[in-house]
Amino acid sequence: MKHRAERQPLALLSRRTLVSGGLASLAFPALAAPPPTEIHLVSDAWHGLTRKDGTGLYFDLIRAVYARRQIKLRINVYPYARTVQAVKDKRADAWVASFMNEKDFALYPRWHFDRNVQQVLFRKRPGYAFAGTSDLRGQRVAWLRDFGLDKYIPEPMKVVEVDTIQSAMQMLEAGRIDYFIGAQSDLADDIAARKVDMSGFERAFVMHLGLYLAFADTPRGESLRRVWDEEMETFHKSDEFKVIYKKAGFDYPY
Repeated sequence: MKHRAERQPLALLSRRTLVSGGLASLAFPALAAPPPTEIHLVSDAWHGLTRKDGTGLYFDLIRAVYARRQIKLRINVYPYARTVQAVKDKRADAWVASFMNEKDFALYPRWHFDRNVQQVLFRKRPGYAFAGTSDLRGQRVAWLRDFGLDKYIPEPMKVVEVDTIQSAMQMLEAGRIDYFIGAQSDLADDIAARKVDMSGFERAFVMHLGLYLAFADTPRGESLRRVWDEEMETFHKSDEFKVIYKKAGFDYPY
């Protein structure tokens, strides 16, 4: 006599096959897609740190991180606002040198690759010394367009965006703004390049800000962000990381 199971209807067997197959897929989920083999970076030309030919400290460092996963860099150098727009439009995977959460449409990693000193520039006034961000309260404060520094300064200010440091200094001289805030390295490069007479100006420390890759909000961007954080977890402590900074003549940013 045959077992009852051998006489089960085909439809019932089919349903059980589908159910068991579904359970198997739950037990063994599909493997995640492999990360891309290339990352498309966009960056402004940051005073020798990111050059149009793909050299510079930041590109060297980012290249070393992604080489650990055999991911190559494709690089375009544009003005800063254009790099941000390229990532927003999902025409690039990440832009170089964003402040944390600078833009709400980008994906931010845990690990920064550098940090910079933000300085305030102002006209000299007899007996005045900059005492910190509280001095900016209610003042006309400028920075380069699209930098959004008000996210990091807890004071109400009258924000002015400018296109160049030169125009900011002209506005300071004309009394149209009270302060300009920018990266120490950017200020130093601009002042040296234009041979600016600084006798009527002063600079002072405001804050440190970490610099990050800002990734496109796409599956590629998320995958590349994950790779970055996984590799930087150990790489930022390594001698190889420190040597890249030492060769470029910059301080270790951790």
